[in-house]
Amino acid sequence: MKQLVLFILLLLSGRWLSAQDTTDLWQKARLNPNLGRHKYIELKLHGGTHLYSGDELKNALNEGYKSLELRMGWQSTGEKEWQRVFNYPSYGIGFYTGDIGNPTILGNPSGVYGFFYAPFHRRKRNHFEAGLSLGITYDLNPYDSTSNPLNDAIGSKLDAYVNFSVTGVLKVSNSFDFLYGIDLTHFSNGRTHTPNLGLNMAGLNIGVRYHYNTIRSIVKEQIDPTYEAARRPTFITDPVPPQKRYHELSLYGGFGVVQASSDEKLEAFYGTASLIMGYDYRFSHKSSVGIGIDGFYDGSLGWTYQKRYGSVRTSDKMLMAAHLAYVLNIKHFQLRAEVGTYTWKRDSEKGDYFMRLALRYNISKYGFIQLGLKTSDGVASDWIEWGGGGKVRW
Repeated sequence: MKQLVLFILLLLSGRWLSAQDTTDLWQKARLNPNLGRHKYIELKLHGGTHLYSGDELKNALNEGYKSLELRMGWQSTGEKEWQRVFNYPSYGIGFYTGDIGNPTILGNPSGVYGFFYAPFHRRKRNHFEAGLSLGITYDLNPYDSTSNPLNDAIGSKLDAYVNFSVTGVLKVSNSFDFLYGIDLTHFSNGRTHTPNLGLNMAGLNIGVRYHYNTIRSIVKEQIDPTYEAARRPTFITDPVPPQKRYHELSLYGGFGVVQASSDEKLEAFYGTASLIMGYDYRFSHKSSVGIGIDGFYDGSLGWTYQKRYGSVRTSDKMLMAAHLAYVLNIKHFQLRAEVGTYTWKRDSEKGDYFMRLALRYNISKYGFIQLGLKTSDGVASDWIEWGGGGKVRW
């Protein structure tokens, strides 16, 4: 009997100690002002005008555009060094749907994308955010020589979605913000299908943002009914150490697919390739600058030159160039903006200079993957580059 009583007392004391440990852990955890995950839901209304350079769609676009966006964002706290460098950014995923003009000609596009907000000019109740969104838009009504001959801007049902914005954020309450701003939206398929003038839309937007914490209801229901999780983070203000400057040499190879001009009434697709050797100098937490040598191959030039000159060689489809680069470094990502000029080409078909906007992800210290858009003759889309490469740093 004594042994049984002792056994029961040991069991009860173990459960009491376990409960005591759990209570102590919770009391320590609740002292963290950033306990949980700070998120928000954002709803935006857009309206504006088209920046259209063609002729056939003027009547279809003269009413401008209207759109609706729903976004879910994750708010950083400054726990990571790069978050403090970018003034506590937020990032997430979004859904877009819009009326961009005559739906019979243009369709009823929707889209999905990822976004990144970098705040600036912070004040107690108001701040601004520079935003970039990248994704895809679908349900477009593309050009067809018989059924949709007026659409000289869009050649495919699926296009890239790019949005640049500057947004004002006014704190209304602990839960809600009022949003207002300007933005530029671009649809393009990078000449994978023609025609591909693309659509550029500039306008204004307004919206609301609702902040919440993912652990709020769970803790109140299962752990501590008196606990109120913070909807907004307390920013960590530890100083950012100086950036270690370095040099980087990289070799990138990319490929793409393009279609000849719709004026030729061809359905053939041609391969493209890019080989780039680049040098970058990292001089700050955010920025690098660089130079590079580019080699290009465009299979569609074979058709162009065969018609123009009556003969074509493999070397006629090749071009050499050089470029200057600015690089924005965001943790493992790089946003690259490059402008270059051709040093060797057969004629002026591609113009005198080109640009490249690319997103690079560093998968390791020595390797990366990259997706970019190369232009020709200024800002006209030439092709989308898919590829990757290697690098060395010193």
